[in-house]
Amino acid sequence: MDLAKVVSALDSLTRRKILTILERNQLTLQEIFERLCKSGVEIKYRESVFRALNKLLDAGLIEKFYDKEKGICYRLLIRKIEIDLIYGTINVKE
Repeated sequence: MDLAKVVSALDSLTRRKILTILERNQLTLQEIFERLCKSGVEIKYRESVFRALNKLLDAGLIEKFYDKEKGICYRLLIRKIEIDLIYGTINVKE
């Protein structure tokens, strides 16, 4: 896991809120967008959510998969991480 990618992915209120939304759910892009809007996050376009999801995917914090009933969905992979600032390492706690 790349420390810079993880830190960059977490440097956004929207992306952190997506992680919270995915805590207990596997959701489609549209479902995530709707929940973000209901939660008070100011977001106008689904494309913004798509870009945020891609950043989280690239950091290895979530995964994308196909569900027969819902289509393409996203789910949380990692609940907790521990960062060692001295050695620049990440310890994953799922």
